[in-house]
Amino acid sequence: MEYDAALEHLGRCGRFQKITAIAMSLVGIPAGFNMVAMTFLGAMTDHRCRLHENSRAGYAGNATEGLNASIPWENVGGTLRLSQCNMYVDLGAEAGENATIAPCEYGWVYDRSQYSSSIVTEFDLVCNKAWLTELAQSIYMSGVCVGAVLFGAMADRYGRRPILLLCLMVQIPLMFAVAFATDYVTFVTLRFIIGATMNGFLYSGIVIGTEVVHTSMRTLFGMSVPFTMVISYILLGVLAYFFRDWRTLQLAMSIPLVLFVSYWWLAPESPRWLLTNRKSEEAKAVIRKAAKQNGVDIPEKIYELIDEAGGKGSDPHDCGPRTYTMLDLLRTPKLRATTILISTNWFVLSAVYYGLCVGTAALAGDHYVNFITSACVELVGVFVAWFTMERCGRKLPSVVFMLLGGCACAATAAVPHTHEMISTVLAMVGRFGISVSFNVFYVYSAEVFPTVVRNMGLGVATMLARVGGIIAPFVYLLADTWRPLPLLTFGLVSIFSGLTMLSMPETLGKPLPNTIASVENVSKPPPPILVPDGVVLPGDTDKPLIIFQKLTVL
Repeated sequence: MEYDAALEHLGRCGRFQKITAIAMSLVGIPAGFNMVAMTFLGAMTDHRCRLHENSRAGYAGNATEGLNASIPWENVGGTLRLSQCNMYVDLGAEAGENATIAPCEYGWVYDRSQYSSSIVTEFDLVCNKAWLTELAQSIYMSGVCVGAVLFGAMADRYGRRPILLLCLMVQIPLMFAVAFATDYVTFVTLRFIIGATMNGFLYSGIVIGTEVVHTSMRTLFGMSVPFTMVISYILLGVLAYFFRDWRTLQLAMSIPLVLFVSYWWLAPESPRWLLTNRKSEEAKAVIRKAAKQNGVDIPEKIYELIDEAGGKGSDPHDCGPRTYTMLDLLRTPKLRATTILISTNWFVLSAVYYGLCVGTAALAGDHYVNFITSACVELVGVFVAWFTMERCGRKLPSVVFMLLGGCACAATAAVPHTHEMISTVLAMVGRFGISVSFNVFYVYSAEVFPTVVRNMGLGVATMLARVGGIIAPFVYLLADTWRPLPLLTFGLVSIFSGLTMLSMPETLGKPLPNTIASVENVSKPPPPILVPDGVVLPGDTDKPLIIFQKLTVL
């Protein structure tokens, strides 16, 4: 509440808020790079067995005859092709039923027309080792899950800024180290740690930005993070086009991260966190710095109120400073319901979104063009989310677009097998709807949790989101039972999840809750504060206070 009063003097969009918001929105770039990097780092290419010099290819009339004589043909999805994992080993027999077929003995030859190299081609992650490529991404997501809980709790306890800088300083050397990994185990181990620290870096930045900017600017800031993530997808596609060796591409992704060292000077501690944790002097230092950058003066009465609040705390039920844990997310009824619903919806959104990405990724044409084009389409979802949130709030767009995506996916079950284009269009509509709802949730999730457990709440929610991303590809195994079943499953869970959001509160234009008590609506009226004449400044209670140029006694 005291920081809201200071904001009325600092201005709604002063230089301090602009610099902080822009800096914190850029955390989406390295996060986006790493989230989808395996598209190129682990690119799968066509391959066949490497042949021994004494194989049939050595005495065949030409190269094609040599391959036909040394590698068997196989039927894959109704299409005949040379086997990627088997070869003839009986040189004395003619190719056919009498020839002995065995797994590749001398390694593989890879098609390098689109990719110069990847971890697949370097570590031979094909045939019976092909699953290791998917495992590498799952291990990265597991790291994200660990980081969500670990660094979320640490940020609520020790502050947002220290955790943001800690995660950044760990990431920078590890990002470069990945480019020099000499084996698969080293590669996935480094990626696991990067996943954990990247999550801490991303959500600490999001929370700092959300807690610093004015209420009227939260939507704009909230959408800037998904926007920068989509921009990072486009940049990654361009970098991958020019750097087709996976080690060079990894270095190209790592170099921009060095620029984030400037956050040592640019990233402030959240004044809301400082005030909630009764660090009055540090909070006043941040506010004085903001006032200096904005060229304004903060009345001494504001600082007196900060000192007073720091001495007695903002929650009448607290006897003194305390350490919050994840159990606090479940202790009280409204916060418990919020945690369960937000976490459930993050799980569903992530599973459906990444599931649809997997299902629609196999497009004909140039891989780089397809990737960049898909990223550009994502921009539409960002702007639609921004437009609807400013006019309709957070809850309505998240419900409507989740239901739209769910209904489109479920409708594919009624499309005949002979009309595959209709199914593709419906799947793309479903992806668009889920994408918009996903973008809304970046803003909404940061607003519903109170300051004292905001990072922790986001950590738990995003941990479940990554679990959803891990299991999403396996949902497509249901197609062995019934072809439309995967999309039908995605559709039904999206519809159910969207309907559960109807019980959630709206947060548009409302101040961020600072304490658990404010979420449960049991906090006392906020203390009197000093703001310009006639300003209506809502507090954590349902009744706004109209306070004038002088200190008013309530």
